[in-house]
Amino acid sequence: MEGPMRVVGEETARAESLGRDLAAQAGLTDRLPNIAGKIAHLEALRTDVITARAEHLYKETLRQVDADVAQLLFDLRNAEVQIESIEERLGQGQSEPVDMTLQQTLDIVQQLRRLSENAPNDDRLAMVSTNIVEGLESFVTSVLSEAQPSEAGRPTGPGPNPSDLTMVLEVIGTIQIAPGPDRTSTYKTLRQQFIDAACKSAWARLDLVRDPLLDRSTKKEYLHEALTIWGLLPDLSENSGSPRLSRLPQEALETVEQLMLREVIGTAQVGDLRALLDAALLARGLVEDYIPMVPAIPVEDAQVAMGQKARDSLVRRVRAEILRSGSWQELETCLAVIAAIQAIPGADSDVRIGKLSRQVRLASIRLRFMGVSRALKRAAILIFATLAAIIGLSAGYIGLAVLIQRLYEYNLPLAP
Repeated sequence: MEGPMRVVGEETARAESLGRDLAAQAGLTDRLPNIAGKIAHLEALRTDVITARAEHLYKETLRQVDADVAQLLFDLRNAEVQIESIEERLGQGQSEPVDMTLQQTLDIVQQLRRLSENAPNDDRLAMVSTNIVEGLESFVTSVLSEAQPSEAGRPTGPGPNPSDLTMVLEVIGTIQIAPGPDRTSTYKTLRQQFIDAACKSAWARLDLVRDPLLDRSTKKEYLHEALTIWGLLPDLSENSGSPRLSRLPQEALETVEQLMLREVIGTAQVGDLRALLDAALLARGLVEDYIPMVPAIPVEDAQVAMGQKARDSLVRRVRAEILRSGSWQELETCLAVIAAIQAIPGADSDVRIGKLSRQVRLASIRLRFMGVSRALKRAAILIFATLAAIIGLSAGYIGLAVLIQRLYEYNLPLAP
């Protein structure tokens, strides 16, 4: 007795329908919140796919479903292994924590973010991410607390430096994108703390710039750090209307002007060419390098105005030093000062600098004349000394001859 004949068209339609059902079951994987649940669902589905393929050999639809399920399983199992590795490094479970640098911690957050693309709501992944974020929040708070006042009401120091603040800004951005619950409120709070700490740190450095007990190099370092910190703040658009930020450009410009008045114009020491050269180099650095770092000001106008003030003092001082220069070394130092003054923005239109070349030529002629005079003086001294020696020897010989003649009545020839 023969069984019912299977129709090829019906078998193909049944395989296609089965393939669509299995593909729909695979699509439901995304609705599961956890990676472990996704893996369990796909492993059970993989068994059904293998059974269906054994029943319907060489069906392209089932083969494609099998390949898709296998790929999803591989990705999820790999994600699970990576999470386990991260948990071991963090010391969760029975393992001991591993000391990691800040950059390694930030890299782990980026790794968790990539893993969350396959399981955005995974509880295990969110827990690991939350533990890391808590550590990053503690790091941000500890760095920003350096700018907070002590019990006496004064800052314990100048506060975090620009590199620390730049790193904190990167950490805050990483906290925002970390997988897990919504951290918008935490992100905004940390950003506001960053703005407050950066402003306090910048102003603390400006106060130190005004300290007369600090040397010039330290003041320049603090000024550069303050301007660098301020360069970070305009990017924070959510706080652009803050009165504190609106005062930053004017405060910065006034500080640069005060440093110019105190260290360049107010340090006139006649006869100290090295100090004059240092003052000219400092003026060039302040006008050319530091003013462009001040945000939201007309840079060219500020450079021209401050450069004019610096040249008014430096040109007078270098002219006096040229007139009193007594050696070629001193004149060369004066030329170095002139070169530094010429590099200050706005010097091209200053006719006083061109007049200094005439003073230099006159000073060089004077130095040459002084050199010739000194050479003649040395030669005259040598000739005088030689003549004096000859005369002295002749007088001694004559005196000796006269003495011998008187004592011994012996005539010693006075000449050969």
